[in-house]
Amino acid sequence: MSLHSTCRRSALFVLGWLIAGMLALLGQPTPVLAAPTLVLPTPPGEPWRIIQGYACGTHNGWDRYSLDLAQVHGPTYNAPIRAAAAGTLWHWEARSGTVILAHGNNFFTMYTHLSRPVTTERGFPFAVGDLVGYAGDRGSPGIPHLHFTAFTAANNGWSQRQSVPLRFAEGYDLPEIGGCNQHGGKILTAMAMQDPVITFTGEGQPGGWYNVDHQIDFSVAWGGGGLSQAWDAEPPADAPMFPAAIDGYARLSDMGEGWHTLYVRAWGPDGRQTLASYGPVGYDISPPTLDAAPAELRLPRLQPTSVTWPAASDALSGVAGYRIYLGPDPVGESEWFVTEPVLMTPPLMPGVYVLRVKPLDNAGNIGTWQTVATVIVE
Repeated sequence: MSLHSTCRRSALFVLGWLIAGMLALLGQPTPVLAAPTLVLPTPPGEPWRIIQGYACGTHNGWDRYSLDLAQVHGPTYNAPIRAAAAGTLWHWEARSGTVILAHGNNFFTMYTHLSRPVTTERGFPFAVGDLVGYAGDRGSPGIPHLHFTAFTAANNGWSQRQSVPLRFAEGYDLPEIGGCNQHGGKILTAMAMQDPVITFTGEGQPGGWYNVDHQIDFSVAWGGGGLSQAWDAEPPADAPMFPAAIDGYARLSDMGEGWHTLYVRAWGPDGRQTLASYGPVGYDISPPTLDAAPAELRLPRLQPTSVTWPAASDALSGVAGYRIYLGPDPVGESEWFVTEPVLMTPPLMPGVYVLRVKPLDNAGNIGTWQTVATVIVE
């Protein structure tokens, strides 16, 4: 073999290795420059057990660093599963119940065996902690659990997939430690993403007076640690009155008549607290009173005249006004209404009339009809 042929073959061999090396580099996943901080994908405050850890059973391929998680208390099936980091829906596979979220920089998280997702719309955005679906047993019938993996991949998202050891913001660091079923049996509890949020609803609105025993309902989002409630004073912050409760109610009659404010303190699953108030709201079931001896008034015919009477009293919501009757009937009634204890009479023909008054308060309570004057028109 000539020297020229030998050199040519050597050059081709080196060129082949260079091309193979370049293709291998192109196929490698882009390095993750800033992998997102992950939170546990399980519901806040609930203990979940690792029933299958790293490097054992089905976790022995590219998804070596996967966890199978199940509720310590409860059936697991239909438990809410949340996004471990902010991202977008990249893939949904119905057969295995798999949601894959893309987080940028060729980093992905995978949630498998879901009973159903909240959406299958590719590109749908999720904030960290948002609900992505519900735990189930698709692809693994009989044992509801969540199979969770974080991985890197090439630009197409499928080739060169490589799972990564998991570390969670709750303080759980799960490195490679060797052996089968690494970290199996460990119990993990997710944290809340924010302070509890208390929402009030009810027909009795703050700033209003009511003579109906309205119920004030309240519910807590991002809660789970319990709640306490009290009228006109902040409930203690040491421990909840109702552990694990996330909703409740109070009634206006709980404190009796008066002007009251409801305070609710809620605990998150990780001990965070929120204090909120509703009110003040007035409760008044006592009608206003009017103390007036009947007077006798003489008025000129066909001449409007201003007539007054003693003001009614109401110790709680206050007097809103008066129903008025002016006519010949000694027990007459009408819907005529004035806000002050004064009336400008219409032009009256000669005769005898009675002026009757019924006070109303701001809570809707109504007093009794009283004759405050006999009006003689000459």
